[in-house]
Amino acid sequence: MSRSVSDISVITVNWNGRAHLEELIPSLLPLGPKEIIVVDNGSSDDSVAFLERTYPEIVILRNETNQGFCQPNNLAAAEARGDVLALINNDMRAHPEWLTEGLRGLHRTPCTACRILDWDGKRIDYNGSSLQYLGYALQKDIGELVQDVPHEERILFPCGGAMLIDRQTFLDMGGFDESFFALYEDVDLGWRLWLAGHEVSFSPDSIVYHRGHTTFETQGVAKMRYLMHRNALLTILKNYEDETLHRVFPAAILLAIKRAVRCSGVRRESFYLWENVESKLETGDRGTHFEVLDALNHLVAVEDVLKMLPDLMQKRRQVQQMRRRSDSEIMKLFNDPLRPIVEDRDYISEESELLEALGLDKVFDLSGYREYSSKLPDQKSARARELRDELRGLEWVGTSALLHPPRPRTQSKLRKFLAAWKHSGLRQAGKLAWESYRRAT
Repeated sequence: MSRSVSDISVITVNWNGRAHLEELIPSLLPLGPKEIIVVDNGSSDDSVAFLERTYPEIVILRNETNQGFCQPNNLAAAEARGDVLALINNDMRAHPEWLTEGLRGLHRTPCTACRILDWDGKRIDYNGSSLQYLGYALQKDIGELVQDVPHEERILFPCGGAMLIDRQTFLDMGGFDESFFALYEDVDLGWRLWLAGHEVSFSPDSIVYHRGHTTFETQGVAKMRYLMHRNALLTILKNYEDETLHRVFPAAILLAIKRAVRCSGVRRESFYLWENVESKLETGDRGTHFEVLDALNHLVAVEDVLKMLPDLMQKRRQVQQMRRRSDSEIMKLFNDPLRPIVEDRDYISEESELLEALGLDKVFDLSGYREYSSKLPDQKSARARELRDELRGLEWVGTSALLHPPRPRTQSKLRKFLAAWKHSGLRQAGKLAWESYRRAT
């Protein structure tokens, strides 16, 4: 069936994005789609008033609160009048041939992904997809010059920020899974499409330009990483076939706990398990603060998945009933299933042993993974130096203090300054002291 741009409903989700809409909408109107639908997620700026005043022809759907990415797109898809849905983030602008070239891809498959470039159009933001076996997705070639990278015709999943999909197929597949809220919902959709016998193509000449992850920047990195950890688990739990899931899911939970302990800063070899972390937190070390938050993100993500398990298993049954392809066929599209999550020789070595114990060495080639890890720097020598420094410090402490270390509720400014000097250097200590002085005055 031949389709034209006039068969397309363009959908964008907005949350306090008035400034972005000023760039996006003028790039869409000349393309001539059937309609442009903006789903507003309870914006507190004047986004809706701006649209009503300036572009009365645009369809506006409203949520009272921020419903993320999945629900607004599902809402718009249900209301759309076009046979094709074209999704675009509000912090983008469209190339004049975005929809025309996207339709070429849609002649081959029911879903096609668009190429996303940076705002200047020189570097890649999305050029295809890659999936790690634990469900962690990657947009390929980010930051590379456009002319330096090839592309594939078939990919596992589109980027939800810029894609075209047959509306009826989207509805038949259940749309985006709203339990994801945001992040990896497009991975889940693409995996389900392939599982059900469809394909996802890549249309490199269907181009949009992206400012960056501006919505997530307003929400904080910790929230984004929580969704990433949780939704990776949701994705594999729904989409792997039984035999693979029974091996991968235990590994996913055990490795999530391992990464949580690693991020927490706990050192089993140390006399004071948390002493080093507490000292760094007290001196305002941002890196330590981030790692501790990420440790909690791993654990909360696991707990949330366990709470959601009854509903997830129901969704899993529905997904598996659609299966027309095996995991072995779909995994060829992962591109890099053993991409390391943690660049650490010890972690990868222990992960490889776990995968072998669970029989996953029959699914993934661990030899190349182990060879890669052998080229990483040895973390043990750095850990040994850290422990030697800690033991030297303990030599100044009496036996009683060693067994019952004092835990003062507050530190004097001098003690904080010295602690900052010890752990972060004189420059950082001076900076913290100056900030403390300014707050006091």
